[in-house]
Amino acid sequence: MQVLGCTDVAKQVRQYTYPPDFRYISREELRSTMWQLAYHSRELNQLMRGPDTPQQHRDEIIEQLRAMEIAAASLAKSGWPSNHPLIDKRLPIFRQDLKTAREAVEHDPPNFLLVGRVTGACVYCHSAR
Repeated sequence: MQVLGCTDVAKQVRQYTYPPDFRYISREELRSTMWQLAYHSRELNQLMRGPDTPQQHRDEIIEQLRAMEIAAASLAKSGWPSNHPLIDKRLPIFRQDLKTAREAVEHDPPNFLLVGRVTGACVYCHSAR
């Protein structure tokens, strides 16, 4: 049975075992996306807490937030529930936080306070790990 999970047979089985309005997020896809989000979150932390002011890194901060928006959107491609209820529950809020933080940094004058909420969201969901 475990061998079947690693082959195309698993995809064919999922076609019949999951309803069409259900999005299966593979372990590899989830891990890859989470690694991307973690990378950009670390970069944001460094830009926000470094010796320079966040204003000096405004463009870089915006790019990191955009990259996180793209990564998070990849988990919500279909708009249907997935096999990860926790992600289904928290992803819309996280995506809105990303957008709000980016827009706040893009304003003139920029507001960098919401960037902390984005990086804090990672710690909130993953604090047990």
